[in-house]
Amino acid sequence: MKERETLPAAALTSSVTDLGGLRRIWDFYTPDYNCPFLKERIGRLGDGGKWVCGLRYMLQDHPCLVYSLGSAGDTSFEEQILASTSCEVHTFDPNLSTDMQTAMQTSLPGLHFHSVGLGRSSGPLQSLDDRSMHSFEEVMAALGHAWVDVLKVDIEGHEWDMFLDFFASGAHLPATQLLVEFHWPGSTEKVWKVLDTILADRYRLFSVEPNYYCEDGACAKNLLEFAFIRVSDDGHVCSPRSHHADAAGKAGVMMPEGC
Repeated sequence: MKERETLPAAALTSSVTDLGGLRRIWDFYTPDYNCPFLKERIGRLGDGGKWVCGLRYMLQDHPCLVYSLGSAGDTSFEEQILASTSCEVHTFDPNLSTDMQTAMQTSLPGLHFHSVGLGRSSGPLQSLDDRSMHSFEEVMAALGHAWVDVLKVDIEGHEWDMFLDFFASGAHLPATQLLVEFHWPGSTEKVWKVLDTILADRYRLFSVEPNYYCEDGACAKNLLEFAFIRVSDDGHVCSPRSHHADAAGKAGVMMPEGC
């Protein structure tokens, strides 16, 4: 906090198209929590893979739920999750062609694919396959889900509005692990607000990784992979003991004490 207080006012409010000297904003968000289980990289090396905590421990029991927001046709993350766990996996991407969707589902018959987009809602959700943008809570309600064990987010800059809109109500993000590729939004104010709010929601960083996978690696200052895990005040991972639906079909979860 002392370091942040020494930054010029422009570092908190300026809208810029490139970080320039402000690239050090990312230095205020570094890993401060060790995954208490094995940390594994899931999916292909380079762009597309994500660091996951406790794949062989927390995600082995029924039921288990994984959301993958954004794919660009790369299913290596989903493929490894489906092969290694009993998780139900849902992928969301409004930008894939019908042929690519078909190819994905043919190669991974256990995958649930939806062509709805996640971000700032464009209006009432009519269908999970309408290719329009909708909020995280709208999509979860439509699927009858109350908690996500792993929420992977790679939605090309829409993550900022998705998180800002979600947290505006004061709600807590219903996910144990949050794996996000953050794309520089052109506004330091968004970075401070979103990341500070995620950390205040009991999430701890266990991995940060620049994305160098572009021409000459220059995108590393603008694209960063963050892996968070939700932890109780006494340090226990907030992983549900069960997911269930009541007699009315309403989804719910049983969480460890303190979560």
